[in-house]
Amino acid sequence: QVNDEQVNERRVVLKPYVLSIGPKVGLNYSTADDPKGMNIGMSGNAGFHAGAAFNLRFARPEGRPLGTERFGVQVEVSYATRALKNDIDNITLSCIEVPVLFQWYFHPNFALEVGPTFTEAYSASPKELALGSGVFKMDEIKGYDVMLTAGLNCKLKNGFTASLRYNMGNSDLAGNFKTKVSTISLGIGWMFNVVK
Repeated sequence: QVNDEQVNERRVVLKPYVLSIGPKVGLNYSTADDPKGMNIGMSGNAGFHAGAAFNLRFARPEGRPLGTERFGVQVEVSYATRALKNDIDNITLSCIEVPVLFQWYFHPNFALEVGPTFTEAYSASPKELALGSGVFKMDEIKGYDVMLTAGLNCKLKNGFTASLRYNMGNSDLAGNFKTKVSTISLGIGWMFNVVK
């Protein structure tokens, strides 16, 4: 016969959060306006990103009618390429991106997310872009931007995750190249629970 004390011993006590990590890859589509005062036919182009994601989702403490289970935080570290093009040449930026996104789960598997994405551009190709009588030194591109990110995240019980985001650029690329780069990104990954 099982008494109440034995039942209590067998009860699973949930932790107040779930921590999961995993790889993530995806595609970026970058857009930018022409530099101020110039018409060089700047248009968008596709790039990619790859890295790791860390997700912390809060849980409702056992026995509480209300809790924090609708909230989470996701941090990622990725290598990303941003590509632009015009009639003369293509521009490719190699970047490190670190989104720090706050999540609100309106459904057990779906969350709205918003937050900053810290970006470091450490190289550009080509090194110089000749436009008419002017030459833009692409290796002088400003290396740092804080983008405003908003999007939708999906995470299934089996670990599959996907996200669709808009990343709005806030900094000019360079002193003589006054244009801001924004991206739309689609990513997929697989998350593994390390604390549950």
